Amino acid sequence: MLNRHSTIRRVALGAVPALLVATGLTAAAMPPAAADPAPRCGIGSCDDEDGGSTPGAEDGAISITVWGSGTTSGDEGYEIPAETVTVLPPCRYIQSMTGKEYYEWIQKYGNGRDPDGNPIPPYPNYELYKDDTEGHWWGGMCSSADYDGDIEGFVEYANEWFDEHPGVYVRPGEPVPVPPIPPEILVQVAYDELELPDPQIAWNPRRDGDGATVVNLPTWLWLDDGPVELEVHAAAGDNEARVDATLSGMNFSASNAAPVACDGHGVAWTSGATSDCALTFTRSSAHLPGGVANVLAESRWSIEWFANGEPQGPLDPQTTSATFDLPVAEVQTIVTR
Repeated sequence: MLNRHSTIRRVALGAVPALLVATGLTAAAMPPAAADPAPRCGIGSCDDEDGGSTPGAEDGAISITVWGSGTTSGDEGYEIPAETVTVLPPCRYIQSMTGKEYYEWIQKYGNGRDPDGNPIPPYPNYELYKDDTEGHWWGGMCSSADYDGDIEGFVEYANEWFDEHPGVYVRPGEPVPVPPIPPEILVQVAYDELELPDPQIAWNPRRDGDGATVVNLPTWLWLDDGPVELEVHAAAGDNEARVDATLSGMNFSASNAAPVACDGHGVAWTSGATSDCALTFTRSSAHLPGGVANVLAESRWSIEWFANGEPQGPLDPQTTSATFDLPVAEVQTIVTR
């Protein structure tokens, strides 16, 4: 594995070993911004405050616009407005030598050899820029640290990319090179930007005043109008990836109650309805810290992705969780004969 200095030097001269290759990525064309995302959102950067330094185009960074939509447990649909995300793709164009610097380097040192020992030709028509101190060559670089896959797949991807994207000379004011971004790269952005909410839970019985439930009576639990479906899009140029997340089930556990796993997001209590998503507490919470039972709620999400509208299969599922305090009261009765 080359060290960083070797990587930059070889990229500057167009020589790219097996683990280092180039990509320049393109900014995205996006749909119009949507209306109020409320606190539901569903994109990681939505509502986030910008912090830290952002890599620039000279570092090979690209801007991808991400947007989405969601549906709540109450069947309310909402849209997530477009956000611009700056990322470093696995292969990218980076700014290198000026035309004059590159010409002088070639005259003095040549362009080196590839890993097999074969001479590497200089960039085409490099002599045309031998006196230019303003424009720059943009060469390729690939980093396995930014690749979501095994090293064999990275090497194959990098070599293929570099074969198709030689160095490009860019004069001041000209756009930097931006080759297409495949959906396989965009889906990583969409998946990383997918922000699944912590579950907000409602229950019944719920006593007025303190919200307490009752010992030995099934306590219904359900998602309180949070998102149950989310989709996030990431697009650049002519390519688009979409990630769909569906809340497939919920788990509940607490002291003094047997845990329960539920399909879907539970059923809001109404007279005559039925639900198997309930905890039955066998003892009041009076002896617990704060006089409340601590309930753990987990949401299970299944996720799949699409490339330019075509289904590509499942991605790793995700689980979100939250805890909430639930008072459990005893109801005293008198039985007479």
